[in-house]
Amino acid sequence: MGCPWGEKHSALAAVLAWLCLFVPSFASADASATGSYRAPAECPDHAAWRAALHARAGSDQALLSERLVVEIERRGGSASATFDGRIRQSGAGTLRGGRHVHGATCREVFEALALIARLGLARIAAEPAAMSEPGVPAQAPAPASPEWRLTAREELALARDPEPEALDPAPRPERVRLGGAALALWGGASRATSDVDLGVAVMARWKSDFLQPFLLVGAYGGRERFGVSSTTAGARLERLVLHSVACPLRFPRDAALGVRPCVDLDVGLLRGSGVSVEAARGHTAPWVSTGVQLRAEWSPWGPLELGAMIGGVLALTRPRFYFVPDTTAFQADAVALRAGASAGVSF
Repeated sequence: MGCPWGEKHSALAAVLAWLCLFVPSFASADASATGSYRAPAECPDHAAWRAALHARAGSDQALLSERLVVEIERRGGSASATFDGRIRQSGAGTLRGGRHVHGATCREVFEALALIARLGLARIAAEPAAMSEPGVPAQAPAPASPEWRLTAREELALARDPEPEALDPAPRPERVRLGGAALALWGGASRATSDVDLGVAVMARWKSDFLQPFLLVGAYGGRERFGVSSTTAGARLERLVLHSVACPLRFPRDAALGVRPCVDLDVGLLRGSGVSVEAARGHTAPWVSTGVQLRAEWSPWGPLELGAMIGGVLALTRPRFYFVPDTTAFQADAVALRAGASAGVSF
């Protein structure tokens, strides 16, 4: 027996209405039962996320990653972009109930979320075993802790991964870089003229979490000749000095051009002798000084390194050279300024 066309339309409309009521419920239930991964195009994709969890948590626990909801969002413009990451277990409420990290790069946030996920998957895997033990009374769920935010660097510091990285090669440990340099020094407390002293040195530098030490150890020497006031005689002064410099920090840490605050120590000999003086005798005296300096360094290409410094010198010994006790040819200054330059290579 046939139905009129109007009755057919009424039946079809009723069926569609029932479907519209039930389908959203099924879809929302399915969305709450499975996880998801969403990130900007410049971030690692879903396959990279699965690979990272497989490497960190193992194949068994990695299967549970389908229960995690992960979102990474980009904030700000291209010049000052930052990234926010959120992770929660599906079906556990809104994203505000999960963990939230913030970082300067998407890779940084991605790695922090992977570490959080590894710890969370281990906890999820242990829950069924704990609940299946006979004789263990069920405990009421612990109250949810309020949401708290960490930067991606803080998350990485809290959960260092001892296993090798799945996507990026492990960073190579910082090695000590050695090098050699030629020195030129002007001024100082042991000088009577503006002649330059020349020398050579070896250098060593390395990096740690907080320090960027630099050491320079070498020797310099020079000779100068000058007249003595109120006399017709002259004097000759010669130096041979061991020179060391220590710098604990560098600003900025990794740029090609940087500045270091340093301290230095000189230990050596000064020798003075008369010129155009009858029966002149030479005299040798110890020389010790310390000082502070500001050292600038620049690496324009490969192993080549150029440096310049300026600082102050404090004399710890003050040798005095004279013709007769009342006629001083030279005495070292108590304090003086010193400048220098260096050129070298590092290996």
